[in-house]
Amino acid sequence: MGIWFFDYVHLVFSIIDINKKIQLLGKGLDAISHRNDTLLPILLNHKSFYHQQIGEYDSSLYFADSLLSVSRFQQDTSLLAKAFYRKSIAYRFQGNQIEEFRNAFNSCNLYKSINDSLNTAKRALEMSIVQSNFTDFEESQVSATEVLKYLSTIRDSVTISGAYNVIAIAYNHQGIYPDAIEEYKNALRFSTLKIDSISFYNNMAIVYREQGKYDKAIALFNYCLNTVDTNSVGSRARYMENLAMAKWSQNPCINIEQELLTALDLKINAGLNKDLFTSYAHLLDFYENHDKPQALEYAVKYLEGSIIYDSKSSELKALEKLTMLSPAGQSKIYAKKFISLNDSLNKLSLRAKNTFAKIKFDEDRKQKEIVDLEAQNIMQAMETKQLRIISWIGVLAGTLVILGLFFLIYYLRQRHKKHEIREIHKTESRISKVIHDELANDIFNIMSSLEPVAPIPVIDKLEKIYLRTRDISRENREIDTGEDYVDYLKAILSNNTPDDSKLIVSGENSVNWDKLKEEKKIVIYRVLQELMINMKKHSAAKLVAISFVVKNKTLSIRYSDNGCGTLWNPSKKGSGLRNAENRISSINGKITFESEKEEGFKVEMQIPV
Repeated sequence: MGIWFFDYVHLVFSIIDINKKIQLLGKGLDAISHRNDTLLPILLNHKSFYHQQIGEYDSSLYFADSLLSVSRFQQDTSLLAKAFYRKSIAYRFQGNQIEEFRNAFNSCNLYKSINDSLNTAKRALEMSIVQSNFTDFEESQVSATEVLKYLSTIRDSVTISGAYNVIAIAYNHQGIYPDAIEEYKNALRFSTLKIDSISFYNNMAIVYREQGKYDKAIALFNYCLNTVDTNSVGSRARYMENLAMAKWSQNPCINIEQELLTALDLKINAGLNKDLFTSYAHLLDFYENHDKPQALEYAVKYLEGSIIYDSKSSELKALEKLTMLSPAGQSKIYAKKFISLNDSLNKLSLRAKNTFAKIKFDEDRKQKEIVDLEAQNIMQAMETKQLRIISWIGVLAGTLVILGLFFLIYYLRQRHKKHEIREIHKTESRISKVIHDELANDIFNIMSSLEPVAPIPVIDKLEKIYLRTRDISRENREIDTGEDYVDYLKAILSNNTPDDSKLIVSGENSVNWDKLKEEKKIVIYRVLQELMINMKKHSAAKLVAISFVVKNKTLSIRYSDNGCGTLWNPSKKGSGLRNAENRISSINGKITFESEKEEGFKVEMQIPV
């Protein structure tokens, strides 16, 4: 295998004729005798690639299928994904977009299964482009959004900008022009290639033209025309036509005939026959209202070009124009063709959308069948061990009884905890009422009676005692756990914030408080109240932040302030913080404290919801 291997290495790193590379790859394949040879899939992959490069798509598909077979034999998911990708590209060049989508979808799922985010995103982008081509704009947006999700931590500018472009196209075709503009701007933010950026600006200008914002459209078309490479004749002609049509849309009285004919001549001289029928469309629109014979001539050319280059949407537009411009007899013929083609395109679009959905459905069903087969194998294995299982039934039954008892004890304990929390809350509320209605009022009456005769210092001391009593009453009053709970909670937090401090609360509206049990609401209220009181008494904090986040069935509450504090020492917790720990523990939650001289005081609570 030595000679052909060195030839293969040489061809990979040298610039030689593609046909020569294909010959050397063929020699390499002939020299391999075992399907488990790790070089075999590499050779097949390159074979498929180079045949595709010279337009031999059937051969490219053949070697891609061979790569599929070898990859399955070698159980290499990455190579299997590559094989589906090669097939999707070959089908793209053959114009079979349904099969392109099917194979891109399979490749995407395989890359996803091995956590290859970059290739997953690239295949999802290819899927979204096919869906967009078939006017399945909603699903194309879904696929393009998947691209952005998988590239959230990877910067692949070309793929990201391409995804935003697809999303923008979808918005544009749905008439959601402001969102289309924003997505084109996003595409431009990530665009690193000049040619792509100019194309995005051109697309954005088209949206502005559709909105009737002609000044913006004209400015962008001018930019594209002045920026594009002079050697890019087709692009220059396209931007020249777009600029002329924008000016004409703004002022139908101006004559843009010369600009349109100049663009047409540029395409003809450059041999860009495939682009000519778009020029005919622009000339048709220009002549339609003031020179109908000329418009009819270009409408016929537009139709012929659309048919030659298989642009069904352009063919439909040409037939519509010919129906309006042609004499009565010919107009009926064109009208029938228009209706027939329109029905055909609608059916094709619907069939394509259904096919895309069926491809996804079939893949999901295939995965389910695999799972069911595995389950069936497990059942068969269990049947062969039935006698052994019977001998364990007694043990299992005993275990279930123990587990049942454990669950019962756990349930009773949890119920007791809930009852205990509610009783504590009732006791606190009762004490609060007694303090407020009896003790605080008595102190106030004594103050009133002594005010005329007692020294001012005595009155001041009594007033401080009175205020402390009122504070204790407020801190332990009954809690509203109903629909106004969030407002009630924010009010107590705000009331306990010093005048020279700022409180920031975030995420409270993301929590479904209605589904949270009453005892948990009580605990959250009391713990946050305790933390605010602790801050007010012991910290010089100027900023307090409290955030609420629900994730994985857990409510995370984060408290932090920038007070001075002391270095955290778990053995020196005050009664307030110990109470907070006990309260959180009572609802099976967790609480952690952090304190640094320079970073303030931080608390994080994790509460199951």
